[in-house]
Amino acid sequence: MLLLLLLLTRPAPAFAAAPYRILDPLAVPAQGDPAAAVLTLARPAKIPRIDCELVIAGGGPGGVAAALAGARGGLHVCLTEPTRWLGGQMTSQGVSALDENRWIETTGATRTYLELRARIRAAYAGSLKPEARAGHVNPGRCWVSALCFEPEVAVDVLDRMLAPYRANHTLRVLLRTAPVAAARAGNRLAALVVYGFEDRRFTELRGKIFIDATELGDLLPLAGAGFRTGAESRAQTGEPDAPAAADPAALQSFTYPFVLARGAAPGIAVRRPADYESARRQFRFVIDYGQGRLLRYAMFARLPGTPGSFWDYRRLIDAEQFAGRAESLSMINWPGNDVCDPGFLSDDPLSAARALQHGKQVALGFAWWIQHEAPRDEGGAGYPELAFQTGVLGTADGLSQYPYIREARRMAALRIVREQDVAEPWQAGARAAPFDDTAAIGSYPIDIHGCGPHQPLPRSKPYQVPFGALISRDVPNLLAAAKNIGATHITNGAYRLHPTEWAIGEAGGWLAVYALRLRRDPREIVSVHQTLRGLQWRLLREGHPLLWFDDLAPSDPAFAATQFASLDGLLPIDPATLHSRPHPEP
Repeated sequence: MLLLLLLLTRPAPAFAAAPYRILDPLAVPAQGDPAAAVLTLARPAKIPRIDCELVIAGGGPGGVAAALAGARGGLHVCLTEPTRWLGGQMTSQGVSALDENRWIETTGATRTYLELRARIRAAYAGSLKPEARAGHVNPGRCWVSALCFEPEVAVDVLDRMLAPYRANHTLRVLLRTAPVAAARAGNRLAALVVYGFEDRRFTELRGKIFIDATELGDLLPLAGAGFRTGAESRAQTGEPDAPAAADPAALQSFTYPFVLARGAAPGIAVRRPADYESARRQFRFVIDYGQGRLLRYAMFARLPGTPGSFWDYRRLIDAEQFAGRAESLSMINWPGNDVCDPGFLSDDPLSAARALQHGKQVALGFAWWIQHEAPRDEGGAGYPELAFQTGVLGTADGLSQYPYIREARRMAALRIVREQDVAEPWQAGARAAPFDDTAAIGSYPIDIHGCGPHQPLPRSKPYQVPFGALISRDVPNLLAAAKNIGATHITNGAYRLHPTEWAIGEAGGWLAVYALRLRRDPREIVSVHQTLRGLQWRLLREGHPLLWFDDLAPSDPAFAATQFASLDGLLPIDPATLHSRPHPEP
C-alpha cells in the first residue's frame, strides 16, 4: 500500500516546453520541399502513459538485442523504432549483406546472433536447389559477406524471435515512433515523450533504465548527457592518428542503398536528378584504397586483382541457386552513393531533412548513371536491363527507409576506447587490449568512410568492448547500445558493424536486468568485482563471449566455464594465438 501511495503521489516528470520540431525520416521526399518531412507539434494537455522497467529507443541490431535480453531477463521492456522495420542496418537501412569477421560461423558472435543467421538461412532452405543447401547457405552468393539476403526475411526472423515476449506482454514494440523529449529527476532520466508518425499520438514512457540504441544517439542531447561528434583532437584522446585540431563536423559518409534486378521485368524509371552533374564525378567502378592504390571493378566480370565483380559485391539473391526464380537482386552500397553532408546530424530538423534529401538525390543519380552511362564490360555504356526495384526495401522511391549510418553522436562514457586499445602497433600478440569489465567481443578493420583525404590507419586486432563504454558519465541510468558508445571517431570505424552492435546491445540489456534486480545503478554493478563477475557469468551462460577464442563456440559445453576461468587468469590465455586449448603443430 505504501509503494502504491508513493507511485500515485510522485510528481510528474517535467519535460521541455513544446512545441516540438521533429523530423519524420520516411517523409523526406527525393524531389520537392524537404520541409514537408519536418513536423511542428504541440503537446496535448494529457498524454497516455506506459510504465516500463527498461525503455529502449531505436530498433536496430543493438536495440533489438537489448530488448531480447531484457525480456529474457524478465523485465517489462518498451522499444521504439522510427521506421516500419526492426533491424536497422540489416533491414530498414538496406545493408542486408552482413559485415562480419572470419570466425563468424562458430566463435565470432553471440549465440543469439548466430541463431538470427541460422534462421535467415533456414527461411531460404525450401526454395534453394539441393546443391545450394550444402555448407553455409548464402542466398546472394555475394563476395563481401558470408550471408547476403533480402531484408524482409530478416524482419520476419527478428519478429519471430521477439514474438513470445510480445505475446506475454513482457515486450511492447512501437514502430514508426521516435523520442521527442526527455525528463530527468535530478541527474537520472525519468521518462521520454515519444511520437507516433502513423497514429499521430504522443506517449509518455516512464522507465528505470534507458538505452539509447538510436542511429544518431538521439537520446544523448535530450537527456542532457555529454557527447562528442566528428573527429577528436590528438590532445583529447592521445591517439597518434587523430588530427591536431578537433573537427566535430568530420563525420563519416552516409548512404541510401537501393536494389537492382537482373533478369526481371522492368522496374520503375529512374529520373535523372536535377543536380546530377554535381555528384557525377563520384559515379564510377573505381575504388580509391588510399596511398595511390586505385582498383577498377567490372559490372559482371572479375577483373585481375579484384575479389569479384561490382554486381556480385552485395548481391542479395543469386537466381542460379534457386529453383524457379528468374531474377537476381543486388543491393548497391558503394562509394558512388556515399554522401558527405554533416547536416544529417544537425539539431535542426530542416537541416537534417535537406541532408537526407541530398543523400537520396545522389543515390538516384548513381542508379541513373548505372542504367545510362556506366561502362559496359563488353564496350558501350549503360545497363538499362538492370531494373530499379521499389518493393525490396519497403519504400515507394526504392531507396532504403533510413540511410545507412556509419557515425553518430558518441556518449561521454565512463570509458572511451582509443586507437591504442585496438590497433596493431600498440598491442602485442593476437588480441587487442584486455578489459576487466569486458562486455562483448568483435573484430573488424578500422574502416572509416571519410569525407576528406584518405588517411591510412593501422590494422585492428580482435577486440573487446568494455562495459564502461556503454554507461553515461553524466546520467547514471542511461546506456548506449549502437554506434553511440564511448568510442572515438577512429575506433568507431571498427565497432560500428552488425555483429558488434548486436553484442553491445545484448550486453546492455543484461546489464539493465542485473542492475534492476539488484537495485543498483549500472556503474555500481561494473565497478564492484563481485557483481561484475556475476553479470559476466550470466552473459556467458547465455552464450555471449567475453574473450576471444577461435576454437570455443557458444555451443561448446565448456564455453562458459572456460571463458569465466580465463577472466581472472585461472586458465592462462595464450597471447600468441586465439586458441583456448593447445593445438597440435601443423
